[in-house]
Amino acid sequence: MTVARVGFGVMIILFPSYLARSSNVSLAVVLALYPLTEAATAVPLGILCDRQGRRRVFLGGLALMGGLIASIALTQNVLVVAALHALMGLAAAAIAVSSLTMITDLTNAGNRGKGMGAFDFSNIGGYAGGLLVGGLLSEAFKANLGNAFFVTASLMIVALGVSYFLLKEPGHATDEGKGTVSLNPFAGMDQRTKAILPIWLSLTSLIGIVFFLPRALRQVGIHETLTGVLLFAGIMTIGLGSIGFGALSDRLGREKTMAIGAAGLFGLLVGLALLFQDIGSGLNVIRFLPILGPAGIATSALVPSVLAAVGDRAKEGKKGATMGLYSLMLSLGIAFGELLAGFASLLGGLSTILYAGSVIFLGASLLTFYQLRRVRRNEATRP
Repeated sequence: MTVARVGFGVMIILFPSYLARSSNVSLAVVLALYPLTEAATAVPLGILCDRQGRRRVFLGGLALMGGLIASIALTQNVLVVAALHALMGLAAAAIAVSSLTMITDLTNAGNRGKGMGAFDFSNIGGYAGGLLVGGLLSEAFKANLGNAFFVTASLMIVALGVSYFLLKEPGHATDEGKGTVSLNPFAGMDQRTKAILPIWLSLTSLIGIVFFLPRALRQVGIHETLTGVLLFAGIMTIGLGSIGFGALSDRLGREKTMAIGAAGLFGLLVGLALLFQDIGSGLNVIRFLPILGPAGIATSALVPSVLAAVGDRAKEGKKGATMGLYSLMLSLGIAFGELLAGFASLLGGLSTILYAGSVIFLGASLLTFYQLRRVRRNEATRP
């Protein structure tokens, strides 16, 4: 899983230079097609996991991803790259949904937070490694960036080979209701899970903003290699806290841990916006470190607590379909975040992008915690 995410992270760094002749909005659209396809295919692939097995879906996703990345190396036509990138969303959904479903199979309510923290660490740790490797590849293959995509595709093939020989299908119930297939992941949700959706969607939109940052940073004079190092440091700080906060959610509770993460992420966004507001005077990271450090660590509480809360309510035989919601929310949020970043960059640059993200996240967080409070009140008044 980590190696697969390294491949994704590399492309985030390479695309701005590889498609340098495209506009900001064009690049944002190209980036957004990937998560939109992932959103459209996540739930059907989750159903396929329930019926055909997790391992088959996972291996198929890795194979398809490797082939598509290699194909991008052969063209810089923005329309062709957009089509290939869109198809990569299908492969991404297969990898993510099958992985999450297997983790849900192998955990219970007492340790699921820790398991989801490990999943989150493998995800963002892989992304962080990919950003770092992407910066190095952009330098090594500056004369022909296509070769960097071939190297990235080879990483996928390695991951495929390792997974083929080592990955085993976990024990799980199968979906026997083959005559009644529902593609609506929200139909069977309880009110608590529905209340989490706004903060989840806003959280994933911020990932889309991060995906756009290499282009925004490049336009203010920060080179891809330094971008990779900066994003690697920030993302790894968040990733290292995921397992600890996931384990904390097993003891403290999902919603309280989620609140810690929400406060941290809002502080991180505002701190970064202030940091980049006057970029002409240089990046005064030391000045903002007392805000960015604790906020970045607290941010890592969000993803494992949200995923564990959803996994706690996943029904036997329907876990794949339920965890398809992860990719659906992730994809819709990333697409929205990338488009938001593209248009916000036209209005005011990097700080405007971060301020816009902080406002949206604050509104979604307040809505989620208000809805959770109403749910608790309703549950308390029931006989």
